[in-house]
Amino acid sequence: MKVSVSKLWLIGMIPLWLLSCTGSKQATQSGESGPILLSFAEGKVSQAEFERVYAKNNGGREAAAGHTEAQYREYLDLYINFKRKVFEAEAMGLDTTPAFQQEFESYRKQLAQPYLSAKEVEDSLVQEAYDRSHFMIRASHLLLTLAEDAAPADTQKVYAQIMAYRDSVLNHGVDFHELAARHSQDPSARENQGELGYFTVFDMVYPFEVAAYTTPVGQVSMPVRTQFGYHLVYVQDRLETAGKKRAAHIIVRVGPSYSAKTPEQAETQIREIYQKLQAGEDFGTLARQYSDDPGSAAKGGDLGSGRLLPVMENYKLQLEAGAYTEPFETPYGWHILKVTEVDSIPPFEEAQANLKQRIQRDARAQISRTALLDRIRTENDYQEFPDNLAAFRETVDETFPRGVWQPDSNQAELYARPLFTLRDDYTATVQDLIDYYRKGRVRRPRLSPARAVDFAFDSFVEAELLAYEEARLPEKNPDFRYLLQEYRDGILLFTLMEQKVWKKAVEDTVGLRAYYETHQDEFHADARIEVQEYRSTDANILGQVADLLKDGFTDAQIDSAINRGSALLVRMFTQTYEKGEEGLPASLFEAPIGHMSEVLSADSFSRLLVIKDKYPAGIKPFAQAKSEAITRYQDYLEAEWLKELAEKYPVEINEKAFANLFQ
Repeated sequence: MKVSVSKLWLIGMIPLWLLSCTGSKQATQSGESGPILLSFAEGKVSQAEFERVYAKNNGGREAAAGHTEAQYREYLDLYINFKRKVFEAEAMGLDTTPAFQQEFESYRKQLAQPYLSAKEVEDSLVQEAYDRSHFMIRASHLLLTLAEDAAPADTQKVYAQIMAYRDSVLNHGVDFHELAARHSQDPSARENQGELGYFTVFDMVYPFEVAAYTTPVGQVSMPVRTQFGYHLVYVQDRLETAGKKRAAHIIVRVGPSYSAKTPEQAETQIREIYQKLQAGEDFGTLARQYSDDPGSAAKGGDLGSGRLLPVMENYKLQLEAGAYTEPFETPYGWHILKVTEVDSIPPFEEAQANLKQRIQRDARAQISRTALLDRIRTENDYQEFPDNLAAFRETVDETFPRGVWQPDSNQAELYARPLFTLRDDYTATVQDLIDYYRKGRVRRPRLSPARAVDFAFDSFVEAELLAYEEARLPEKNPDFRYLLQEYRDGILLFTLMEQKVWKKAVEDTVGLRAYYETHQDEFHADARIEVQEYRSTDANILGQVADLLKDGFTDAQIDSAINRGSALLVRMFTQTYEKGEEGLPASLFEAPIGHMSEVLSADSFSRLLVIKDKYPAGIKPFAQAKSEAITRYQDYLEAEWLKELAEKYPVEINEKAFANLFQ
């Protein structure tokens, strides 16, 4: 669903708006007992709840305990106003509208995701990835392709074949690379004999990575199953690395469309380029001038920090930052490779968050997910009824794997049977599985009907276990419960404020004008100037702009003349400044219309101003004051509305509990 940026921003600012508290309908079920601090007819707020909210938004409990009574009182007043707004939103039924429920459900699912993981497993995977990032592995592989949903007989056949290849290497002296060149079904194997070069963590699919990092150097792994098939991994080297290296290259290619028509011409050209490098010429400049790789040449030869061809990876590993190779040849042409920088491996504490994000996008996430599902089963007394699944399996035909199977109306008794239960409050039936299937979530045309049923069942169980756990997160996890309530109240408050204050202030043009007319003293201004501003990070550029303006150039002509290479060299816009603003000389406000300022320096940019109009000190005209008037009118409307809410939702404050805050 589409959510407005402004709404996301407001909800993101919820703690500052006192929205992290428990909503009114749940006020008495917040799980925080103790003395009651606030009593409304609609609900109560405990001292503990208020302390939690206050501490969260004021630097933590330790810092909050050192605050003054006046600070607590000021915050309490804001909190009471917030509670009244939420009560009003609920009284208006805003929490029951389809729009609210759809938006809240979307947020709920997003918020639940970080809590739906096996933390101890995820932490272990993060540590494992960090440890592996310190090493590069050089390996080769032999691949026999196999579909992920291959039949057991086909799987066994491929497994037996790849085990035979492994045996020929280990026990009969067959060279691994020759074997890969002859038998590997990796399309590149005939050229590279299975050689993959050096790689590190996250460069390969996870099962392959595990084999590469756990197989000793000089050994061949047991068969490894990935989505591509079965692999044998031959580990040739393991190097400790200081970090990721960023590389650039210059390549001279051979062919009719290139300047080098023969390999000999290419070698001659690359060696001339090498001599220029040796003479001190810039690598990036030479790459732009001579490299036949247009994608990298435009960037000074930059190849980024990703994996390169195995031979190039081997060279890269040997280079320090700033060093480059002698010319070397690959099937693609003649190269010179340079390492431009080395990103050292950060401390674990700095790397942890990024590693966690990568793991959540990686196949490793399924390991954490599997551990979570096992925990849900254990915690909730998962009981399965395999006989009922077997009976259902017997009733489906060849249409089931294609996703078009239709239930049999004569099987009502079978469809009512349980497939699994959780605790004593949840039962999933055969009919529930059928409903899940008919939503189009299970299509595996390569599987047999029986295996397709098993696949559908496994998928269904995972979805139901996660939904069961997600539904119980608020009662199991206080942090999630508070966060969920925070977003609920944030959505309600946004909708309510939009109706009662923000839109009204903009759309009520009569009321807005009346407010301006009756509060003109709020819109007094010192002398102001309206200017055409030219802004740049380079003061010399503005000197050029000044010369062009003196020669009568228009802004469009200046843009064409200055911003040819970059649209950011000079930016132009109209601005109004008031006398006394920092960085503007007072004399500028005495200058006539058409006056051009000197180049004025600010912290991170310089500006040139040309006066377009002048306004004397006094009351701003409505047109100039409108945006400010809208803001002030919104404040006025909210203040008047809060008076109404105070009468509608009176509160009793327990002063004894207030006096004991953070004691």
